Amino acid sequence: MKSQCFNWVSAIVILFNLTYTVSCSNSGTKKIKTSFDIDTTVINKMNVQANALWSSLPDSMILLSKRILKSSDSLAYTAGKIDALRNLGMGYYEKGNYNASIEYYNKSAKIALDAGDMEREAKIHSNLAMPYIALGKHKNALTELNKAIDAAEKYNLPLVKAHATHNIGMVYHYQQMVDSAISYYTRSQQQYEKLGDTSRSTFILGNIGHIFLKKKNFKKAKECYLQSLKLAETQKNYKAIGNAQQSLGALFLETKDWKNAQYYFLEAKKTLESTGEKTEYLRLLDNFSEAYLETGDTTSAARYAAECYHLAQLNGQLYYLQSSAKKLSEIFERKKNFSQSLAFYKIYKTASDSLYSKDNKEQLVRQEEEFRFKKQQSDMEVVYTAKVWRRNYILAIALVLIVSMSVIGLLLLRNIRQTRKNNKILKNTNAFIEEQIILLEESDKFKKSLISIIAHDIRSPINSLHYILKPFKDGIISEGQTWELLSSCYDEIDTLTIHIENLLRWASQHLHSFDLSIANFNIRELFEEIVRLQERRLVEKQLTAVINCDPQLSIAADPEVVKIIVRNLVDNAIKFSRPGGKISMEAKANTIDNGVIFSIIDTGDGLAKNVRDQIYSDAQPISLNGTNDEKGFGLGLQLCMYYLALYHSELRIQSVEDEGSIFSFELFRK
Repeated sequence: MKSQCFNWVSAIVILFNLTYTVSCSNSGTKKIKTSFDIDTTVINKMNVQANALWSSLPDSMILLSKRILKSSDSLAYTAGKIDALRNLGMGYYEKGNYNASIEYYNKSAKIALDAGDMEREAKIHSNLAMPYIALGKHKNALTELNKAIDAAEKYNLPLVKAHATHNIGMVYHYQQMVDSAISYYTRSQQQYEKLGDTSRSTFILGNIGHIFLKKKNFKKAKECYLQSLKLAETQKNYKAIGNAQQSLGALFLETKDWKNAQYYFLEAKKTLESTGEKTEYLRLLDNFSEAYLETGDTTSAARYAAECYHLAQLNGQLYYLQSSAKKLSEIFERKKNFSQSLAFYKIYKTASDSLYSKDNKEQLVRQEEEFRFKKQQSDMEVVYTAKVWRRNYILAIALVLIVSMSVIGLLLLRNIRQTRKNNKILKNTNAFIEEQIILLEESDKFKKSLISIIAHDIRSPINSLHYILKPFKDGIISEGQTWELLSSCYDEIDTLTIHIENLLRWASQHLHSFDLSIANFNIRELFEEIVRLQERRLVEKQLTAVINCDPQLSIAADPEVVKIIVRNLVDNAIKFSRPGGKISMEAKANTIDNGVIFSIIDTGDGLAKNVRDQIYSDAQPISLNGTNDEKGFGLGLQLCMYYLALYHSELRIQSVEDEGSIFSFELFRK
């Protein structure tokens, strides 16, 4: 621990002198010049000292960096401010405050960009990816890393490139794309070692070991972890030591060697608590809960899983949120507390979908391909520019040597014709490519929407039904729990039935042409039928349904289509109304244009302006939950607007937040 003690002493000495200098400056007291007077050279040294505290003493790093920032501001020293803000981002990351980390990194990047300091800006983009990875925002992380690599290659910054390459490996690792992850990790390690830097190899070897452990290749995983531990101990890097210790604990836990697993976990706990590091501590809590779950000690497992869950929830760490929620769901199932088990199971599924959805992986692949394409275009432009310059240079020499106006004229004419021809070909090619892109986007648009809805909306209630019905199959529930689960099952089936019906109609409208079946029908009878269909929901939410319509009022239209429109609007009104509210169904003849105006009026929560704008502008359905947390799938209003368009009509929305909404439309008589 000598290195750690030295850091403490250094930090205290620097803070004392920095505080003394700033206080003298602020008070206007004349101070004798000493070796501790603050200038740009001293600020640079202090930033280096603060950076050395990142893994062992993040609190000291933050305190020292704030003092440095204040001194840099007083001297208007831009480079000092950039490094101090970057160190603050690093310190808050180590503390587990990821949003603060992102804020400081962005401030630092903006100042670096304004100052034209490309090297510092590139480093910050690579660092900024880390809190995004911790929050599960992998697309944002990859955007920052591609910026870092682009700048590193452009300005010859090999250390930045090695760091960003490793972090790209982490993105693919968290997305469980292991082959890509190993490729980037290995590439990064080679780049670091080529630069003579082995300090990063401890973490890289640990990450590669995690992948081998996932593949059940215990021998390879153990080799990586032991190499990582040996390097970390040599370098006295206590964060890396704690990392390697708990990795070995996880390995022995996987191989059922509980004694060794417990030993390494406890060693890791002592090491990490001495550094104050939070990110690895989350992983340790997750490992402890897994270990006790394996040994059947559900009480200890629940304690560690709950601590991990609350800490992950506080810091917005999706990976550990879904992992701890899964364990808590299993623990409550063992204790036969099925309500709590189901609640944590839903949290686990939601977090897992956010982290590992197919859409996320496709976005990462598309983003990397887009980056590669832009880079290739940039390289081609450089080559093309060089070729043009070389051609013009040769042409100029030829013109000087020949000194013939006739030859110059011929060459210019030929060049003009060739340029026009090339421009014409290029224009036609670009037009063809744009047409193909539009066609592909239109053909893929419906498929992506349909797949997305099925994947996220149908799967969730089906999973819940499966989970609810499992205890029936196993025969492990009491009579009281039976009625509770049957009620939940009924709600899930009710939700699923409505959604499947809307989904089938919505899919049909995109896949096939739709013909209206016109017939004359009584509007009040249609309203009464819909009230009967919604009677159970109206009673459950203590809502009053009122029909305001002339009993003789009728219209010639497709009754099923009108029923779908009105039913969906009433369904929404029920969903967003508070208990004790009122829902009015009105139909009035419009003598001016020979039409009938339908209105569904509620006294619910109302819609915010941005939500109303989204309803009209977004191609994708908008999903909102009701006042009793009823699941919203977003297809109802899509169907309404589609069918109204067939009647050359539109949906009109009037809404005031906390007062209610009026959804209306007009159908014209033939």
